[in-house]
Amino acid sequence: MKKRILLLFVLLLFCCRAAAQPEIRSQWNGARVGILGDSITDVRQIDSQNNVYWADLVDILGIEPFVYGISGHQTFHIAGQADRLEADHGQGVDAILVFIGTNDYNASVPLGEWYAYDTAPANHNGKVEDRAHRTLRFEPDTFRGRLNAMLRHLKTHFPDKQIILLTPIHRGIANLGATNYQEPEDFANGCGAFIDDYVAAIKEAGNVWAVPVIDLNAVSGLYPMLDEHAHYFRDPEKDRLHPNTPGHRRMAYALAYQLLAYPAAFPKYVALSFDDGPNTTTTMQVLDLMEQYGVPGSFFVNGCNIDAETIPVLQRAKALGCDIENHSQNHRHMLELTAAQKREEIEQTDRLIEAAVGKKPRFFRPPYIEHDAEMHALTDLCFIYGFDLSDWNSEVSAQQRIDAILGGVQDGDIILLHDFKDNDATVEALKTVIPELQRRGFTFLTVADLFAVRGRIPGPHNGGIYSKAY
Repeated sequence: MKKRILLLFVLLLFCCRAAAQPEIRSQWNGARVGILGDSITDVRQIDSQNNVYWADLVDILGIEPFVYGISGHQTFHIAGQADRLEADHGQGVDAILVFIGTNDYNASVPLGEWYAYDTAPANHNGKVEDRAHRTLRFEPDTFRGRLNAMLRHLKTHFPDKQIILLTPIHRGIANLGATNYQEPEDFANGCGAFIDDYVAAIKEAGNVWAVPVIDLNAVSGLYPMLDEHAHYFRDPEKDRLHPNTPGHRRMAYALAYQLLAYPAAFPKYVALSFDDGPNTTTTMQVLDLMEQYGVPGSFFVNGCNIDAETIPVLQRAKALGCDIENHSQNHRHMLELTAAQKREEIEQTDRLIEAAVGKKPRFFRPPYIEHDAEMHALTDLCFIYGFDLSDWNSEVSAQQRIDAILGGVQDGDIILLHDFKDNDATVEALKTVIPELQRRGFTFLTVADLFAVRGRIPGPHNGGIYSKAY
């Protein structure tokens, strides 16, 4: 019950602060940030002791924090914290901050090594020769092994997220009870290592695993070894390990200005594409959702469906920023047709599209994804397939369509859907998929604009068919 009340308090804290503008307008405003760590991160501090740095970051940068740090946790606990973050929010976070290491020092965890070394055969320009070789070590009983395991877990489970490591701050005395007495940092731990050695290892991890490291040990300015800095900590006599409210605030400002140097999230793009329209029912419902959420898409239409009733539908799609592309005249099995029939299936639809919206299509999605060299030679259009959900199959429920998209979509995907009449399950799925992908940081583009991210639309007559833009 107490934990639930704490969670509600944190949510209320964020909601109240989120209404105000952050002190610093930046890329971090509104960023959804997972925060993992130990007692200095633990949300329970707010309940009885002091404010915390991540709550200050709400005011300073406008982040939305998801906090999973737990007092006493060491580096090997971070994977479990990350699993809870993923269970609660899936991929709906932009960045993850990891503030860990001081308890590994206190537990006298040996530093260990990053790599194991041996000799292995290597191919050098066609010639095989023995060379020195290394593999990462993942021992749970060394600090570097733990860091390797933690970062492998984070980069596997959150491959497109910004992951940033924070080094431990300086340590003063911590007399937290008869069985929890910790000497200040001028003492080595039980394996002869100083806190500086653990700080250095975390900084090394940035290069080993290609993640940014913010050195709070240096930039926070907190130095508990001096009495003049004791006012930044909970108890000048007994606890110069944990910052108090002023200490957290100073740390938060230092952290905030460091974070300004890094992206809060990395851009991701996706294209919605729809086959077998247009019509005045399902296509219009899809356009209603696109207008509601402000997203474009690409409609691969059959020429036989373009008439006086559906031309306004295509014109509405164009006005919303959508592209109208070619899906053949009659949705026939193109490989069964003569060359002249294939050409007419494509060119007749080209003409109808241009007459309806004033613009020629640039892409062709062959019916049933059947294509051959002859078809490629007949048209200058780029052939498109896509991330296929089989949503033409009425036995695939709306929830299955949602799960397939959200569970498999990647940056650069062209999502293949169908807007034929009465395909209500796809319309229902889009009500969840569009806002959820927006929440995950995806930007929706037309297929043409998605290829513009790559650099250009592939040239014609190359025999290729594309499911991703890059």
